[in-house]
Amino acid sequence: MAIRNMLNRLQGPKALPMTLEGEADLPMDTGHPMRVGLWVLGLGFGGFLLWAALAPLDQGVPTSGQVVVTGNRKTVQNLAPGMVDAILIKDGDEVKEGDVLLRLDPTQARSQYEVARAQWLVAKAVEARLLADVQGRSEITFPEDLLKDKDDPRAASAMAIQTQLLRSRRAALQAELGAMENTLAGLQSSATGLEATRRAKEQQSKLLLEELKGLREMAAEGYLPRNRLSEQERLLAQLGGAISEDLGNLGRTQRSIGEIRMRMLARQQDYHKEVENGLAEVQKEVSALDSRLKGLAFELANTEVRAPKEGIIVGLKVHTIGGVLASGTPLMEVVPKNEPLRIDVMIPTTLIDKVKPGLPVDIIFPAFNQKVTPNIPGELGQVAADATTDPQGRMPPYYLGQVVVTPEGMKKLTTHEIKPGMPAEVIIKTGERTLLNYIVKPLLDRAKPALTEE
Repeated sequence: MAIRNMLNRLQGPKALPMTLEGEADLPMDTGHPMRVGLWVLGLGFGGFLLWAALAPLDQGVPTSGQVVVTGNRKTVQNLAPGMVDAILIKDGDEVKEGDVLLRLDPTQARSQYEVARAQWLVAKAVEARLLADVQGRSEITFPEDLLKDKDDPRAASAMAIQTQLLRSRRAALQAELGAMENTLAGLQSSATGLEATRRAKEQQSKLLLEELKGLREMAAEGYLPRNRLSEQERLLAQLGGAISEDLGNLGRTQRSIGEIRMRMLARQQDYHKEVENGLAEVQKEVSALDSRLKGLAFELANTEVRAPKEGIIVGLKVHTIGGVLASGTPLMEVVPKNEPLRIDVMIPTTLIDKVKPGLPVDIIFPAFNQKVTPNIPGELGQVAADATTDPQGRMPPYYLGQVVVTPEGMKKLTTHEIKPGMPAEVIIKTGERTLLNYIVKPLLDRAKPALTEE
């Protein structure tokens, strides 16, 4: 009935009814406003469809993240065990790189270092003395690293002792060799005397032999008694025996001379071998002490725990003077200052195929007033090669991405300060889509498997 009335109105005017006075009523077109409204509604809907089909809208992957320092927090640990002697900072303090944060009691480390250093000073002095001995020098040339500590009583004492020891050992060797040389000289003198006596007796024997030739001729002719000839022959025999005895004594003396010379050579060789062996041993000791000293010096230096970077102290865990710390105990953290900030975002594994490094992002900081703080432009940097899994299973796996604020975005943040730990909502722009595509695509995605189902 309502439709019929509407059609009647659209058909135009009919015969107008007459009034009591006989005049017709004026015609009234009540369908015109409705037609205008329908045209406006149609044009609006058509314009909306046209906009939905053609106007590009940003397509993106929403993620959440947190602001972190590019260099990350620096955990401060003690390298060597020890007892806390002083705590020089507190949470929130600003420190510079190299500032002393905490001191451990250095008594034990310094004691061990000084004992090792005293041993090193002695070993270096012994090494210098043995080198001089091996090279045959009468004076010791001490190394520079020992001479620079000459004001140290331990170094001065070690050098003086080794200098005196070199002289005394050399003197003892020379005295021993001198005694052998004196014995050798005596034997050589005896050998010379024996040789001279032997030659004299040989000459005497020759003369006596010539004399016997004449006496034998005289005895054969009867001019000389036999007893006189026998006496001369006996003298010649005695002289030959004396010569033989002298030869024996001379041989023994020569052998003694050879033995003395061998003993002198052997003593010198033993001395040099002893020095060379001692030098090899002390050089090993010096090398070991060098390494030990470096380690102990490192431990002593690290009784002062210093700031690894300029920043702010957070998470101080040590509060007791006299407390004992094990090696490698985490003491506190330093949040680096003046380091670039980035946002670590968690990208869902189901959307990882849509993101890649270099994509633009919009960053929203919930901590700021959104009415006066616009979306901050940024850029997606590195994306992890593998997914991260929560060991406790409280959140699904994700890919860790790193977002940095662009210079344009930093200009928009001039009135705000980004601090490590702030939450951030990030939309990674992966392209453009129309509103119609947003609406229709899910329906088509669901309809496609339904239409292909057998």
